[in-house]
Amino acid sequence: MKFLFSNVAYNRAAAYALRQAVFVEERGIPADVEFDQKDNDERLYVVAYEQPDLPVATLRLEPEAHHVMRFGRVCTRKRYRGQGIGQQLLTKAEVWAQGHGYTQGLIHGEVTAQSFYERCGYTVQAGPYDEDGAPVVVMQKTF
Repeated sequence: MKFLFSNVAYNRAAAYALRQAVFVEERGIPADVEFDQKDNDERLYVVAYEQPDLPVATLRLEPEAHHVMRFGRVCTRKRYRGQGIGQQLLTKAEVWAQGHGYTQGLIHGEVTAQSFYERCGYTVQAGPYDEDGAPVVVMQKTF
């Protein structure tokens, strides 16, 4: 598995394709809600590739104030779930963030994914509340 941290066009396209499949097609989130102003040419995405042309998981890096890195739009292709790829992706992103001076990770995760994030060391700080039509909790972890 290769993990690429990049804003190059093909990596952004891979991240967008995964999000289209998972959030828009599978979860029913409207495309104009899923893809927002944070999706731009400068934004860094982490994409896990099983093969050079097969992206299987992604997340969006969203720097916040006070050394906090928000990990957004975390998703794994359906047939690759349950294999630890999401946890590997998040761990790689945390290490990258720590190496760039961030000391905390922040996730606004759907309640359905709360136990996954708890297994990754995150704790609920707020919620649940509605975000984009789904119940969400705010979770945080100190590195």
